[in-house]
Amino acid sequence: MAEPLSVAASIVGVTVPALHGTRLLLDDLQGIIDAPKSVESLKEDLRSVDLALKSLQAVHDSEWKSLGGTVADESKVVISSCTRACDTLRADLQRWTRHSEEGKLSWQDRVNVGFFKQRQIKSISEQLQACKLTINSVVGIATLYSSIRHTHISEEIKKTISVQEAEITGAIAATDKQLTEVESTLGQLRLIDAGQEGVQNAEDKDKALNRIKEEQIALNSSQILLQELLLKAGEEVVSRAASESQNRSTQVTFGNQNAGFQIGISNGPISGISFGGQGA
Repeated sequence: MAEPLSVAASIVGVTVPALHGTRLLLDDLQGIIDAPKSVESLKEDLRSVDLALKSLQAVHDSEWKSLGGTVADESKVVISSCTRACDTLRADLQRWTRHSEEGKLSWQDRVNVGFFKQRQIKSISEQLQACKLTINSVVGIATLYSSIRHTHISEEIKKTISVQEAEITGAIAATDKQLTEVESTLGQLRLIDAGQEGVQNAEDKDKALNRIKEEQIALNSSQILLQELLLKAGEEVVSRAASESQNRSTQVTFGNQNAGFQIGISNGPISGISFGGQGA
C-alpha cells in the first residue's frame, strides 16, 4: 500500500502548477510590448505571487501540523484558484491578440480588449494580490511556529506575535473590502445591457461575470484561511504549541521492551520515566 503524501508534499503538488501557470502568463504578457496599463500592473502582481509561492515551498511538515488541517486545505484552495485564473487568462489573451504580431497590439486587438475584458484582467489582478497577501500570512505564521519549536516565549517572540496579528488583521480587512467591491461590481455588470451592442459583447459580459464570481469564491477561501491564521497567531495558542513541541522533543525510550540504557540530550524536564530492569 502506498504511503500517504505528507502535507508539505501535497502543498507542493498544487504549488508547482501554480508557479508554472504564473510564469507562462508572465511570459505571454511580456511579449506584448504596447499593452494597456492594466496588463502592465498585472505583471507586477504575477512576480509578487511567484515569490510568495516559492516561499511557501519552504514550509515543513512540522509547521503544517502545528497550523492544522483547515489552514492546509484552504491554502490549497487559494493556490489552485490562482492556477485556474492564470490558465484562463492565457487562453483569453491568445484570442484577444490573434491579429497582433511582433509583440505589439494591433488596432483591432486594442479595440477588442474593451470594457468587459479589461474588467476580467482587473479581477485576476485583484485575485493575485489577495493570493499573495494570504500566502505571505501563512508563511509568516509558519515561520513563527518554527522559531518557537525549541525555545520558550521571549519578549522578542511576543513582539513578533503582535506584528503577525496586526498584519493578518490588516489582510482580513483588505479581503473584506475587496469582497464588498466584488459584490458591488457584480451588481453593476448585471445591469449593463450588452446585448444591444451585439453577441460578442454579450459573451464578453458573461465571461466577465463568471470571472468575477471566481474571484469572489477565491476571496471567501482567503477569508476563511486568514481567520484561522488569526486564531493560530494568538499568544496563548502559540505558547501551547511551543510547549507541545518541546514535550515531543524530550520523549525517551529505553532499549527493547524498556530494558537497556540509552543516552540523549534533553533541553526540558523529563517525567514519567522509571529506571531499572523489567519487573519480574
